[in-house]
Amino acid sequence: KQDFIATKDPGNQNDSNDRSKEIKKLSSIWKCINLVYGVFDLSGTPSIRSDGMTSMPLCGNDLLWMYQLYRSNVSARGQTATSDDARHDKVNPMDPFVSPLYANLCNMPPALFTIGTSDPLIDDTMFMASRYNLCGNHVEMAIYEGGEHGIGHFGVQEEEEMGKLAREYTLEFMGRHLDESG
Repeated sequence: KQDFIATKDPGNQNDSNDRSKEIKKLSSIWKCINLVYGVFDLSGTPSIRSDGMTSMPLCGNDLLWMYQLYRSNVSARGQTATSDDARHDKVNPMDPFVSPLYANLCNMPPALFTIGTSDPLIDDTMFMASRYNLCGNHVEMAIYEGGEHGIGHFGVQEEEEMGKLAREYTLEFMGRHLDESG
């Protein structure tokens, strides 16, 4: 039996999308989930679109390019696209299958959403946490002022105080929920 899911974006922004689908399928057996600076809307949230080339180590323009690349290789409902249908406009970026922000999020396990204020994915995280909460789920937010993409896991802030605090809070969250669940 699995106790928790920890997701992060290790250079593949679609990991969180794939994980969200798995989370939904397995929500009855997971005790808690940790969603770290994830991609939840492939249409591009305002923070991504307004970021342009300013953020490091990942900027808004890079994310928009990756979203288009992903959509060009996936047809409707997650099937690998063939050369005939490999156009990104065939996949609706707001389809819950590729953008979990638009999915039914009811009856999900407690979740920790972690993000830095300098991460272009801040709107994805804030919007998803809000929807998650509106669906009646337990939500905790960890927002780090000035934190960049990768806060607590990689990048220049990994070993700085902010990165260490992010990891400590994640472990504390998981410990609390694993202890509660027995």
